[in-house]
Amino acid sequence: MLVYIFMFIYLTFLAFLSLYFEDKKSELNFFIFPTFILFLVIDGFRKSSVGSDLHVYVSLFEQNALKLPEFSKIFKSRFESGFILSNQMIRSITNQYTVLLLIYASITLLIWFYVLSKYSKNVYISLIIYFCSLGMFLYSLSNIRQGLAVAIGFLGFYFLFEKKNIRGILCILLAPFFHSSGVICILFLFLRNVRLNYKHYSILFLSTLALLPFTKILFATIISVFPQYVSYLGSSWFIESNKWAPVLLTILYGLIFVFGELVMKNQLLTKRDEAIKTLFFINLILTMTTLQTALLERFVFYISPIVTLYIPMVLYKITEKKLRWILFYVTVIIYFVILLVFIYFKPEWYQIVPYRSVITDWLIGN
Repeated sequence: MLVYIFMFIYLTFLAFLSLYFEDKKSELNFFIFPTFILFLVIDGFRKSSVGSDLHVYVSLFEQNALKLPEFSKIFKSRFESGFILSNQMIRSITNQYTVLLLIYASITLLIWFYVLSKYSKNVYISLIIYFCSLGMFLYSLSNIRQGLAVAIGFLGFYFLFEKKNIRGILCILLAPFFHSSGVICILFLFLRNVRLNYKHYSILFLSTLALLPFTKILFATIISVFPQYVSYLGSSWFIESNKWAPVLLTILYGLIFVFGELVMKNQLLTKRDEAIKTLFFINLILTMTTLQTALLERFVFYISPIVTLYIPMVLYKITEKKLRWILFYVTVIIYFVILLVFIYFKPEWYQIVPYRSVITDWLIGN
């Protein structure tokens, strides 16, 4: 638990410095690389007990049990071909699962740090959100293949917006090869140029409320294509373990969006700002659907990285410094509470505590 607390304090300190010394952003970027190393050490050198699903991946890797299915059964396979092939390639080199984790962690984190360093108004605030949020860093400690798929989708969004269409499309096509839920990244192709106004927001919000009771029925067809995820349709550990959790998360994102609209109402927004705002609203809508089924919870993870860009953008747009500082501290407090939920109040969600590292075992000779 102390590892996560230390990391949060470290990121908060850097976020404070970057907000206080806004005119020295380039100098403070020096800390991005050591921060990346800290993330990599936590992620890549953890033991197989850190993460609820990790022991399954480690067992499959050590036993070299993953084999490519026949083409006719590819959509019924529990594991995607990209994940299987990468496992086989790494397993042909070594049987040490730490190498598997280190490679997956390196690729996932490199993508996150690359996109955040390019697009975030405050990369350290973004990293606080990434570190503490549902479906992001802590989640990837458990589900390494979806963690990588989410990162690849995020990179696809970046390339598409930069008009590097071939790279963007390749990333979007690659994401489902590590987790089939990555097909939702196709939305980035259509949403990158979408601009919504208040009328659109109202229609989408009210339509979602009206359709919410029928969510399971609407998405039953998706499960018929990917039967390995049928369990996600019927229930959600996130809902069952705390029925108020998705409600509070929806309310939080709703308040953030409304406040962001008030801040940016009379400001000139760039095309990037508009895209980030639109995707944040889509994230809010999808988060609402998690009240009904865990299937949508899996999909929302691919849109939720936009939160790491939206909140720093809103803070950056606030011209009154006192208000900006107040909201900075509110943001820090909120995400610290979320972190405490994962590591103290509801540790069974991700099962990432107690944290154990193979480095410790190496040092004491185990």
